Amino acid sequence: MVGHALIQTLALVIGTAAVTTVVFQRLRLPVVLGYLVAGVLVGPYTSVWFVADEGVVATLAELGVILLMFSIGLELSVRGVMGVGMGAMVATVIEVGLMFVLGTVVGTAFGLSGKASLFVGAIVAISSTTIISRSFDEHPPPPEHRRRVFSLLVIEDLLAILLFTVLTAVGKGAGLGWSDLAVTLGKLTGFLIVTIAVGILVVPRLVRATVALGRHETTLVLAVGLCFGLAILAERAGYSVALGAFLAGALTAEAGENKRIEPLVEPIRDLFAAVFFVSVGMLIDPQVFADHWLEVLVVLVVVVGGKLVAVTLGVFLAGRGVPAAVATGMTMAQIGELSFVSASIGVASKILPPAWYAVAVAVSAVTTALTPTLARRGPTVAAWLEPRLPRRLATFAALYGSWIEALRPNARRATVARSRRRVGLLVLDALLLFGVALATGLLLEPATRDVSRALQLEERLARILVIAGAGAVAAPLLLGLARLSRSIAIAIAERALPSRHGLDLGAAPRRMLTVALQVPILLVAVLPALGVTGAIAPPVAAVMLVALIVYEAWRVWRSAGDLDAHVRAGAQAIVEVLSIQSRTRAATEPSHDPNAPAPPPGIVDLTEIETVLPGLGTPTAVRVAATSALAGKTLGAANLRGLTGATVLAIQRGDQSIAVPSAADTIEADDVLALAGSSDAIGAATALLAPDGPLAV
Repeated sequence: MVGHALIQTLALVIGTAAVTTVVFQRLRLPVVLGYLVAGVLVGPYTSVWFVADEGVVATLAELGVILLMFSIGLELSVRGVMGVGMGAMVATVIEVGLMFVLGTVVGTAFGLSGKASLFVGAIVAISSTTIISRSFDEHPPPPEHRRRVFSLLVIEDLLAILLFTVLTAVGKGAGLGWSDLAVTLGKLTGFLIVTIAVGILVVPRLVRATVALGRHETTLVLAVGLCFGLAILAERAGYSVALGAFLAGALTAEAGENKRIEPLVEPIRDLFAAVFFVSVGMLIDPQVFADHWLEVLVVLVVVVGGKLVAVTLGVFLAGRGVPAAVATGMTMAQIGELSFVSASIGVASKILPPAWYAVAVAVSAVTTALTPTLARRGPTVAAWLEPRLPRRLATFAALYGSWIEALRPNARRATVARSRRRVGLLVLDALLLFGVALATGLLLEPATRDVSRALQLEERLARILVIAGAGAVAAPLLLGLARLSRSIAIAIAERALPSRHGLDLGAAPRRMLTVALQVPILLVAVLPALGVTGAIAPPVAAVMLVALIVYEAWRVWRSAGDLDAHVRAGAQAIVEVLSIQSRTRAATEPSHDPNAPAPPPGIVDLTEIETVLPGLGTPTAVRVAATSALAGKTLGAANLRGLTGATVLAIQRGDQSIAVPSAADTIEADDVLALAGSSDAIGAATALLAPDGPLAV
């Protein structure tokens, strides 16, 4: 009977999923959304024909989670993580940190406990690799955009595992005192250390030896056996099977045979991942949505709006231009499978109310449906937004990428080596601040009771007093983080834009770069503590986050004004150079030394501008081709900055020069446009202005 129940459930679930998948493919809708609809069709609350066996489906769904986490582990080898680059790591930490803080504040605002709010923070923090992958398969993006998104997703998945590790410990410590919870964390740390230490010695060697046999089925059986073996080991130790499966994947990846193992595991993973999403759809209860529509709406706004802002900010601060940052933010504005795992850990540990699992499902379903449209509209929205930025911010956005680009890996390493002591102190301060926040959360209730009894105060006043005391302890640490982050930012800015003796004309851009670099350094340092604070005292966390953002935004705005004045002076100098070159080029060309190096065809030599006025990137002048689609359009209509991220500093039209042109100025054929921006932005702008290749100047 059990066997028949399994076969009947598989037939019902997979058959329904197959039909809905075909229909959704024909309708050009996300396949994952089709799986959720299949779950609705066979679920206990909304079934239109037969109801699938919930117990069997839950077991099959757990298989899907195990194989999914194993696949994530395969992609997150140590070498894979290190290969994504520091920029992707910084961008992802900022994004996940901001979303986690927002999630904890929202959870506490709806009356959840501090521990439950941590799970809400994890639910909204992680985008869905599966949903984005399926969207990209159906609508392939440019290769560079795909690489950028998946670099962020790799780090997101790693941070998700760290969150699951902490949340698992919190779940096991539910209802215990702070000392018991500390012991639980210690045991979990010991389990991880022993498992990784033994596994790194055994698993890679075993995998390589098996692959060397050359039999695919043997390799597949070993990989899946390791996956389920470590999953059971973690479960027997009292932890999540997802954690064990992830460790199995990461240890297997260290063998360096991913290209042979992943294609073998992928079909099985996809099958059970489909069952997993169907099981999620089975949990959709319209009555729960009706009762908790406000939670669904608020979390939906937080996920879509928060991801758009957080991802865009993180990617931009990592050195990418506004178009790339906005397009990436719109692609990652959803939650999915890992959010369900977070919710299931919280519900299973009886910390998170079951209704919040349904809230996560509803938000994921809506954002899944929105993802393809948002991803396709990303470049259009970026092109619309860029020309509407205030001029000083647009100028800063165009030049910031070129400054970050100037920090080559060897320069970054040298800067870090020189600032090692300051970086160490920054990390120490950040850890201490996180410790203060965590200790406050663990000791808040007993400390409140003790203070209330000792001072004969109401519990509400005693709670405020305890939080204020924690704030007094944290204040010097925050001040130290502000000073250290500024010191490190100054050192990096000095490397990108070295100061000069005498009249330092690069002071304005260096000051702007210092302020801009301090923002991500400070965010990375304080966001973990803010996330914990959001679960303890959401108003305090919200006020601190808003105050930090407003203060840094004011500093950016003020410094951007000085930068804009610097750029205007640079534009005047460029106009003079272009005018001189325009008048003298014809006369000097016949006597030009044929052995002397010449600037590339179509590019006017403006290197002397960077020497005189540093901080303008590498100003590049390009002659507009008659075949350019932008010829005859105004700068506003052409939207060159919105399409490419490059900004026009000056226009030379015969003997006429236009410094700092406005949106009403026209681009004419044979105009020479002086452009500023990163190399990618300049390359994209050149392709639009001279589509047939560089023109002779």
